[in-house]
Amino acid sequence: MNIIPFLQLTLSLRYISRWIWAGAVFCIPILNFLSLGFLSRTSRLVIIGGIGLPTWEERYETWIEGTKLLFVFILYNAIPFFMFSCGFFLISLNIFTAFFGQIFKILSVIALLVCTFLIPFAFATFAERMDFKEAFEFERIFRGVKEVFIEYVIGYAAALCALYICVWIMRIPYLIGLIPGSILSYYVLLVAAYYFTELYRKTSLAAVCMMSKTEIDLSP
Repeated sequence: MNIIPFLQLTLSLRYISRWIWAGAVFCIPILNFLSLGFLSRTSRLVIIGGIGLPTWEERYETWIEGTKLLFVFILYNAIPFFMFSCGFFLISLNIFTAFFGQIFKILSVIALLVCTFLIPFAFATFAERMDFKEAFEFERIFRGVKEVFIEYVIGYAAALCALYICVWIMRIPYLIGLIPGSILSYYVLLVAAYYFTELYRKTSLAAVCMMSKTEIDLSP
């Protein structure tokens, strides 16, 4: 997949201001809901074949959309967090339960890897349909991932590596790296949103969604 045109577009003078300030507030609670909402709207624009980036004319709607998207991310990590908490609790009781606690901790790591691996397509599904239920249809999302598995894994690994570098930049002391790291992190997520949304369009996930929309449009 060629993402060079998208990189050129986002770094042009016309569009750079649309995302760079969202990156600057990405690490600020409450305000970062706007940043998440912008990612969701960018994905939806890509799905319908639009060129460019969303505008900021509807800031309140963008903020609300980002709030909903945050809940999707939280719920995807709820099961691993619950399993880890159970494991920690069992370890703290006694030697006998500690064995099972260690098992729960290992399973929680596996669950975390699986859940976070599915998040990019869950994000694209939610961005298109704005429906929590659609974003948690794990079996259908996993089937979509398998259709573009190699490209998906490459994009997922590249995004993780880039975010890891951004986190190290943010750790530069005296807040010197905070804003640059925040902006770079957000840009990585913006590019990742475009990449995975383009992959999403190639799968049966998008085809099912488009079919559903057509049925709705044709209904009396």
